[in-house]
Amino acid sequence: MEKNNSRKRKNLKVLVFCALLAAAGVVLGQYLSIKIGNSIRIGFGNLPVIMAGCMFGPLAGASVGIVSDIIGAISFYGIGSVNPIITLAMAVEGILAGLIGRKLTATSLVAADFSAHIVGAAVIKSIGLWIWYRTPALQIWLRVGSTLIEAVIESVLLVALFCSNTVVIKNVRKLSQ
Repeated sequence: MEKNNSRKRKNLKVLVFCALLAAAGVVLGQYLSIKIGNSIRIGFGNLPVIMAGCMFGPLAGASVGIVSDIIGAISFYGIGSVNPIITLAMAVEGILAGLIGRKLTATSLVAADFSAHIVGAAVIKSIGLWIWYRTPALQIWLRVGSTLIEAVIESVLLVALFCSNTVVIKNVRKLSQ
C-alpha cells in the first residue's frame, strides 16, 4: 500500500512539473518572444517541451508541447487560431526529445534539441505555416535560420542546466525513474 501511495505522489509531482513547463512554454513562446512578421518568432517556447521530453519521456514531452501550443494560441490569438500542424510539430518535438535525450548527457541533450528543432520546428512547423497560411518561401527560409540559432542557444542552456548542476540532475533522475 505504501508503494502505491509513493508512486501516486511521484506521478503527481511529474504532472505538476509538466504543467509548470507547459505554462513556461506559453510565456516563453507567446509573451517573451520577438515576432518578425506573421511567421517568424524568435523565442524559447520549445525549451520547456524539450526539457519535459528529456526529463520524463516522450509522452510527457508530447503532452507539454500540445498543451503549451493550444493554450498559447488561444490565449494570444483567440479561439479558432490553433493550427493542428503546428500543434503536431510541438508534440513531435517533445517525442524526439524524450526518445533521444533521456540519458541527460551533454551529447544526448544537444542531439535531442537539434533533432527536435530540425524535424519539429524547421520542417513540420514550416509546412504548417505554408499549408495553413500560405507563408512565402523566403519567410519560411528565414524562419528555418532563426530556428537553428535558437537550437544552438537552447542546447547551451540545456547542457548548462543538466550537466553542470548535480542537485538538479539528481532530483530529475529521482523523479523520472
